[in-house]
Amino acid sequence: MFKGNLNQLHSVSGLPEKILECINSVKNILDHNAEVGTYPLLEDKAFFFIVNDHTELLEKRRSECHQKYIDVQIVLEGEETFGYSEHPFLSLDEDLFEQKDIAFSEDIINEQFVTLQSGDFIVFTAEQPHRPLIAVNTPAPVKKVVIKIDRTLVN
Repeated sequence: MFKGNLNQLHSVSGLPEKILECINSVKNILDHNAEVGTYPLLEDKAFFFIVNDHTELLEKRRSECHQKYIDVQIVLEGEETFGYSEHPFLSLDEDLFEQKDIAFSEDIINEQFVTLQSGDFIVFTAEQPHRPLIAVNTPAPVKKVVIKIDRTLVN
């Protein structure tokens, strides 16, 4: 997991170059277009989508992970808490890797939490458990970008 802010990309270190390149590309696109929708980035290796969503109480959110894609999530409006773990799931409750590159589990080790404000981003590696869309205090609207980067670009 890596956390940063779009306004401080020039000082980011430790992120693989392709991830930083994708974040910079999305940042430039957002300067001209922040309309809800799905957009290509690097041909068939990366894309992003902009969504209007809604946070929920912790107990209503499920932890997830992905096999194929690295997840970069950028909060555009509102605030959002994320749960995450540095350890893989012990087991899966629902395996949808083949159909949708996602699996869910509550069998998570040492879950930690971080809250993002407008302009903040977070990066989850492929297979890293994370729980998005957790309400900071009470459920609220949030507008965000989710960038999906094929892990083969980074590995």
